[in-house]
Amino acid sequence: MSAERVEGWAEELAALTGGLGHLFVRPEPREVFAGLIEGLLSDLGRKNGWTMAGRAGHATPHRIQKFLGEESWSADGLLAEVQAYAARELGDPSATLVLDHTQVIKKGDKSVGVGHQHCGTTGDVRNCPSAEGRGGR
Repeated sequence: MSAERVEGWAEELAALTGGLGHLFVRPEPREVFAGLIEGLLSDLGRKNGWTMAGRAGHATPHRIQKFLGEESWSADGLLAEVQAYAARELGDPSATLVLDHTQVIKKGDKSVGVGHQHCGTTGDVRNCPSAEGRGGR
């Protein structure tokens, strides 16, 4: 992949996250949000509070944790913005959207979201994680 193409993605991502600033009351959450999205899309081997904070230039994961757990922002507003972006940038009247809720089979039950539930990989009921997110602010 060319460096120019990756650079173009970085510019597009900065424009996209910058255009979502109205979802946040203060400038600090806007900055943390942009760093968080960049980290989630990065090639970090492990994506946790510490690695994401280090990538964003923070000494500790406190800012990211505060953003996720305490800051006031609209998850519904963000969802609406992402849906509008996807429709505008990726949409095509003749397109078909295919959703696949595939999970990875788990032997134990200690991972987040793992339970005895339908597993898209096998088509039956097994121990597997659910990737569905529910909630918001």
